[in-house]
Amino acid sequence: HNGFLSKYDVNGLEMLKEGTQLTPNFWRAPTDNDMGAGLQRRFAAWKNPELKLTSFNYKIVNNQAIVEATYNMPDVSAKLALTYVINNAGTIKVTQKMTADKDAKISPMFRFGMQMKMPKSYSTIEYYGRGPGENYSDRNHSEFIGLYRQKVADQFYSYIRPQETGTKTDIRWWKQLNASGNGLKFISEAPFSASALNYTIESLDEGDAKDQRHSPEVPVADLTNLCIDKAQMGLGCVNSWGAWPLAEYMLPHGDYEFTFIMTPVKHALN
Repeated sequence: HNGFLSKYDVNGLEMLKEGTQLTPNFWRAPTDNDMGAGLQRRFAAWKNPELKLTSFNYKIVNNQAIVEATYNMPDVSAKLALTYVINNAGTIKVTQKMTADKDAKISPMFRFGMQMKMPKSYSTIEYYGRGPGENYSDRNHSEFIGLYRQKVADQFYSYIRPQETGTKTDIRWWKQLNASGNGLKFISEAPFSASALNYTIESLDEGDAKDQRHSPEVPVADLTNLCIDKAQMGLGCVNSWGAWPLAEYMLPHGDYEFTFIMTPVKHALN
């Protein structure tokens, strides 16, 4: 009814947590630096922008199902198109394309990508990208590109206040796996960013002002929240009192397109 993927079964295994969907995502839980610059308010239009479905179509081409949904995004003066190409092996190619009104005065966004809530049993990540620690576009040269295998439970860094954490950059491929090595592999035509946490973005978001919570007070969620992004805005870290990230690490209002492929994998543990 809304053009979002809401069920993904592979050989009897649910890849999406029941009642959730694969959805566009433009927001992160603001960091201390973000709040120092007031970006949680300046960028607020991107937190939950309205997506008005304007068309929904499907067809079969070369034995593949092609599903297309388009949306108006009046809050951010843009249009969004989602395209899914599905083959008979259960692989899904997802394309998210945003076209912006060039004359509109809209703030930059925190990220351009999608998120999916998987069952908590998908508790292992394997990826080829920068690691082993969390890293961001303007804070990643201390981490090295390599092959890493980690637990989702270890991705959360307990900062004094809850905030964005756990992202990895320059990823060539990413696997989200259960204890048997079954799950999904994600690839894209260019290096991308991703994170997997046992926390939702909403639970780590302090809102318009710091409410002085501490990270251990945030309850662990019964899910694995996977974010896969074309890009995420840099952290800044020039200071914590108003400086934005450098221009090359910003995501200004404009046109963006991101394509990734989700492929079911079986017994994929190395």
